[in-house]
Amino acid sequence: MKKVSLEQELKGNAFKEAAKEVVNELKNNNMIKKEMSYYKRVEILLYNYENLKHAVRQKEEDIEYIDKHGLPESSKSVVKYNSSGGLSKEDRYVQLKEKYAREKNETERDLKRIDNALDKIKKDRYYDIIKLKYLNSEEEKVATDEMLADVLKRDRSTIIRNRKRLINKLITILFPESIKDVI
Repeated sequence: MKKVSLEQELKGNAFKEAAKEVVNELKNNNMIKKEMSYYKRVEILLYNYENLKHAVRQKEEDIEYIDKHGLPESSKSVVKYNSSGGLSKEDRYVQLKEKYAREKNETERDLKRIDNALDKIKKDRYYDIIKLKYLNSEEEKVATDEMLADVLKRDRSTIIRNRKRLINKLITILFPESIKDVI
């Protein structure tokens, strides 16, 4: 009887090890979405703040273009087989315009959330760390903590400590569900 349980235990361990290897291989090949920390999410939002503003303008331009010129024509060299269930040109026009408007509204809502969060930390004496590192135009961004320390005439450890503190405040504001992990 011990032989069977030992055999089962070895099989169980082998299955577990094989499963771990498969999961690790999938992660290494980016086939499984890795969980991103809230800190990293906030950094990505801040780094892309200006890009989000440009995306709103782009959607506005796309909607204007469709209003002026209609739907883009598809290539005449491509043979299409249209079944009776296809959408009419008018329906496609309405769908595309609604899609652009919805994407624009979602992006504007995200920008509003970021603006509200930034407003809550703007009066902090170290807010310039966030502004210089994440929010300035690409040419004006300060890339490293050492450079930030030089620009702000502070110690590098002060820059790091306060950047982390401010990002953590933004995490709580932008992702209140992050607090549930603590509780």
